[in-house]
Amino acid sequence: MIPAGRRGCSSPSSPAPRGHDLLIATRRPRGRLVALPPADEEYLLVAAPGWARHVEEHPSAEDICTAVRDVPLVTYAEELPIVRRYWRNVFGKQLSARAAVTVPNLYAVVSAVTAGAGYSVLPRSLCEEHLCDGRLALLHEPVEPPLSTLFLVQRPGADANPDVVRVRDRLQHAARTW
Repeated sequence: MIPAGRRGCSSPSSPAPRGHDLLIATRRPRGRLVALPPADEEYLLVAAPGWARHVEEHPSAEDICTAVRDVPLVTYAEELPIVRRYWRNVFGKQLSARAAVTVPNLYAVVSAVTAGAGYSVLPRSLCEEHLCDGRLALLHEPVEPPLSTLFLVQRPGADANPDVVRVRDRLQHAARTW
């Protein structure tokens, strides 16, 4: 067995890490951190194909807010921040639904919705592949989908490390397609 400190893992006696060189944030940072050009990410109302057919066949299908009422809502937080914002921005009304299933993070939401647990609002970058191959279906296509600005944040001095620069540059390039 390799001692924890030798595997690169922290142990109670090892020093705390100095922080992250790069991170992707949903809010502009304050202080000395550098926010590099942001990317905007679209949010989409999606469900597995079976639930999408159910919504399309609903007597009130033209009113998506009514048509999804009997479909379970899947989210990562009981407060429903992404779904509430989508409802407010796209439909101009308050969301009245509660989460039927709450999972730990957005990746788990994608998995649960893909498995048929219900519907949700997800970032395009997390569900695009699932939409393209038919594992998920778009329930509504607003004229202007809600956006969330993503910031690539860099710790001052981190650009002295060529590996950080390489990762930062690749992330900036990839962000153009988000």
